[in-house]
Amino acid sequence: MTDRQFTPPSPRRSLANPDLWRPSSHDGDVRSLDLLWLDRGECIDPELTNLAASLLREIPPETIFGYPVPGPLYRKLAKHLGLDTDNLLLTRGSDGAIKTVFEAYVEPGDMVVISQPSYQMYGVYAKIFEARVHPVPYSLVDGCPVITAKSMIEAIREARPKLVGLPNPDNPTGFAFSEAEMRTIIETAGEVGALILVDEAYYPFLEQTCLGWVKEYGHLIVARTFSKAWGMAGIRLGYTAASPEITTMLNKVRTMIEADGPAMALAEKMLDHQDAVDASLKRLRQGRAFFAQEMKALGYHAIETPCNFIHVDFGDNRKKIEQALANITTYRLFPVPPLENFIRFTTTTSELFRPVIEAIRAATT
Repeated sequence: MTDRQFTPPSPRRSLANPDLWRPSSHDGDVRSLDLLWLDRGECIDPELTNLAASLLREIPPETIFGYPVPGPLYRKLAKHLGLDTDNLLLTRGSDGAIKTVFEAYVEPGDMVVISQPSYQMYGVYAKIFEARVHPVPYSLVDGCPVITAKSMIEAIREARPKLVGLPNPDNPTGFAFSEAEMRTIIETAGEVGALILVDEAYYPFLEQTCLGWVKEYGHLIVARTFSKAWGMAGIRLGYTAASPEITTMLNKVRTMIEADGPAMALAEKMLDHQDAVDASLKRLRQGRAFFAQEMKALGYHAIETPCNFIHVDFGDNRKKIEQALANITTYRLFPVPPLENFIRFTTTTSELFRPVIEAIRAATT
């Protein structure tokens, strides 16, 4: 161990919390291209990703050596969404949107209501900003993870939080509230004086949206990302949509420039290709339905979510299937209730799903 002359001062109290742990990125390796990547919720549609790659090659050199100018993307995105530019703040994916909201609004001791399980960064940021968490747990109903609107509303009324964090559809469960339920939950949050962050990372796999409601509700924030349906998880770009009163506060805690130049330039180009995104969504929805149908035909319980992933319970055959898939594809496990018995597969096209299906069939028949 190196002897250092001085030691650093103590970190913020929340960062010294031993329960706040983040895995290191130092030892990570790129996944093998010999495997089909179905573990991280990316866009596994070669047609759309090839389009994005071709557009990336058109980006001029000044986009790389010059400091980014976000204005053109703000104006184009606002027009695309039917909002004003002052309704928007660019972020580093929807993850960046969540952190920005916590940083702008959550103080030590504030209460935050979140589903359980949910996207892990809600819990991480709650620890960092020393918030108290009121979890609303999922339960299995007919073999599917469910939270009732009643339980969410009761939790909001009981906890009277500063913030409600609500992905819709949720991650990792894939559960989604109906439009009517979302409106009631949003209004309940407003009645107790809470901010509500609706994370729409999986839009438009689920076409239902609260985005237009930011003109109606002054306490509503909607977060989105270019990672999922737009096929650009690697560029780390998303945005929040909210009233100007909220985006003004969020803007105060942003970095000097919200995102890097190539990311913004690529997103600006992709906005001209909504038709390609729509075609990709059609292929991926067909693939999702095909895979779910084939799993059910083999006798397995499959949950076809309104997201870009599917949960499958392989029962007593799980170990055999994991061994059969080891050299074919990656997948995701969530060892938390109520998902501990499921394997999650990212959605891909029917064609790319076929070898996965055949391996599963061969392993158990």
